[in-house]
Amino acid sequence: MSDKRHWILNTWICWTVLLAFCCLSLYPSDGYAALVQSRLADGSAVSERQAQIETVRKALELEVVSQRLADYGLSAKEISAKLPTLSDEQLHQLAGMSKDVAAGDGVGLVVGVLLVVILVIVIVMLMGKRVVIK
Repeated sequence: MSDKRHWILNTWICWTVLLAFCCLSLYPSDGYAALVQSRLADGSAVSERQAQIETVRKALELEVVSQRLADYGLSAKEISAKLPTLSDEQLHQLAGMSKDVAAGDGVGLVVGVLLVVILVIVIVMLMGKRVVIK
């Protein structure tokens, strides 16, 4: 029994195993990672981009916003055609402003109106039109 124990604790074998382990641990392994789309409990996928587009559309349905866009000569069809072509950054910015506009509960009426104006100006600039104030 002592021969087996002596063989297992042999210095030469321990150093060889340690060296092999060190060499293998220094070799980088490939890391595989990906973003996974969120899913609801029923298994249907949740698209953040689609949710942001819906938030912007709800804000565009407000009478104040639609009237302001009509004043700048933009139709609802032009805006609906432009929404899917926005970059993720632009869409995120518009959705953030749209949430504030759509939530308007009377507390921040001035802030809401300013956000509507900013939203309209951003959409007009994205459409490639010019805003001229006389």
